[in-house]
Amino acid sequence: MSLQLGDSFLMRKPGHSSEHLWLLVTKPHPQTGVAIMVNVTTRRPHSDTTTILSVGDHPFISRPSVVYYADAREVDTANLALAIQSHAARLHQPFTQPVLAKIQPGIVSSPYTPRKIKTLFLAEQAAGRA
Repeated sequence: MSLQLGDSFLMRKPGHSSEHLWLLVTKPHPQTGVAIMVNVTTRRPHSDTTTILSVGDHPFISRPSVVYYADAREVDTANLALAIQSHAARLHQPFTQPVLAKIQPGIVSSPYTPRKIKTLFLAEQAAGRA
């Protein structure tokens, strides 16, 4: 299984019972297989509203949602593929290019994105993998 930019999947965070929708916001690095992923969560009064997603932006989104940039992270896509194959995560429909183009700038503009992720994203963008 080869994961790509825009692919999405449902996965629980450690210690949580509910699944969240995650998506790859960069292509996997050709040597390391590492990509950046972010998750989508229901919009709340205290949410980071850098990127608001609406019903229709993705089949899984059923109410106003936001991208939770504070939890953006690197992922080894080979390990992620194994998690999907073992049913620890479930592949979902990919995000469309227009919605992905709405999400990606927030990685840099959100004040909550970890600095390491911002730096990595800018490097991946410069290399043509975002």
